[in-house]
Amino acid sequence: MNSLLAYDYETTGVDPVRDRPVQFACLRLDMELNVIGRPTTLYCRPSPDHLPDPLACVQTGITPQRCQEVGLPELQFVEAVHRELAAPGTIAFGYNSIAFDDEITRFMFWRNLMDPYAREWKDGCGRWDLLGLVRATYALRPETLEWPRDEQGEVSLGLERISAANGLPHEPAHDALSDVVATVALARRIRERQPQLFAHCFSMLDKNLALQEMDVASKAPFIHIDRGSAQAAGIRIMMPLAPHPTNRNEVVAWDLSKDPRQLLDIDAETMRKRLFTSSEERPEGFEPMPIRCIAANKSPAVFRNLGVLSRERAAELGIDLGAALANMPVMLGVLETVDLPRLLQVVFDRDPAECDPEEALYAGFLGNADRRLLDQLRSMDPATLATLKPGFLDPRLDELFLRYKARHFPATLSQREEDKWEEHRFRKLIEGIAGSRTVAMVREAAARCRQSLAASSAPADPAKFQLLDDVLAYTNGVAAVIDPFGTVPQPPEPATPADLAAPAPQPAPVQPDLFGGADVTPGKRRVRPRRP
Repeated sequence: MNSLLAYDYETTGVDPVRDRPVQFACLRLDMELNVIGRPTTLYCRPSPDHLPDPLACVQTGITPQRCQEVGLPELQFVEAVHRELAAPGTIAFGYNSIAFDDEITRFMFWRNLMDPYAREWKDGCGRWDLLGLVRATYALRPETLEWPRDEQGEVSLGLERISAANGLPHEPAHDALSDVVATVALARRIRERQPQLFAHCFSMLDKNLALQEMDVASKAPFIHIDRGSAQAAGIRIMMPLAPHPTNRNEVVAWDLSKDPRQLLDIDAETMRKRLFTSSEERPEGFEPMPIRCIAANKSPAVFRNLGVLSRERAAELGIDLGAALANMPVMLGVLETVDLPRLLQVVFDRDPAECDPEEALYAGFLGNADRRLLDQLRSMDPATLATLKPGFLDPRLDELFLRYKARHFPATLSQREEDKWEEHRFRKLIEGIAGSRTVAMVREAAARCRQSLAASSAPADPAKFQLLDDVLAYTNGVAAVIDPFGTVPQPPEPATPADLAAPAPQPAPVQPDLFGGADVTPGKRRVRPRRP
């Protein structure tokens, strides 16, 4: 029997690959969105090789000290989360959960030697994302809800703003359980007012149904709603071109608002640049390739029935459906001339970038032998782990296993392993290898955040300054252990709200020279910098 599990994380930052969960909350529901279980909230103790973003701590109000006090050790936290998400028949969902929370889960399972994918499909489980439904609701049925706007006047789909605009419970924001409650309330509101739209978007958690909406064989056009132009509410009229050459769960599709004839004389390198150049690196006049890879296993908001977009709404959004459909025969002609599958094979055949083993989850699936070995390792007692030399086939796993032991069973490390672990911590938290967050970065971020709070027109909130002090104290404590010789200098003592409000100190008074010379100012006392 299926059940729904609304869930959410609060984390140490906004990078789902590198950041870590500090809080997890969930609420189990039946398929009618009625609560059938007690809410669960868990905290996770900080990892000794990771530092939080001070801004994330200010937003959530959760410090490393708080997690250290009330949190579970990471291994117990991971197992508790897994029990909730992997209970037979569980369909887990959240708000932007597939892009963020599910990634946090996958990488957390990966570095703790657990299967990162099984809970998404095994024993009748699945995953969904309410954000896709909300995007579709705004795009196709905007009368359903009140839509708040941000500071730039654009429609905002932030959960906190939508909750406030529609009178839904959401107090306090940036608390995992509060976000879960708000997510459930929003799902109920849309289901009540747009049951057919809700049912269709929810059915897209079945990737086979999603693939039917994007039928490559028939080349039938479909609507895809995702992030994109605010003017068009993220709506694109797409034509499926081919299965993705390396990912069987994705469909390569063309945006029919663009002329297909640009494919006639394009080479693989040009297409690769137009597809993969990041927005920050695009020169002026850069035109990205109007190709999108849509993942059927990520609950996409796709509609083969073009009638879901009314003429009135299309006109309001400036979408010319007729012009888009007129490009269909043009594209069919192009496909007769261009060997598109071969071109896509070359375009997507890229060497994977080298990265830290903990970030290399998507560098390839593990073989069955390694998977069985990891499952055995997780059930072993520390004494056995201390003497075991597993023969992994995948080169990522040796380092993963060492760090697993170092975090959870440090007494099992040999002297050589302990040296490697400490070297890893130094290179990551002091040197910043592979773009990791360092002690210096945390200190600089805390200083910027402090300046921003001080410059705000809102009344000073001492609690936020205290949060920053706590993050700095934790960071300095870590630095004192892994960098005892002060590779990273200690910054000046942070100013408090009282310091910021106080007048600037006056210079020391000029004292007379008692031996009859000119007046002089006392020399400054030299003070050695205090070690963290």
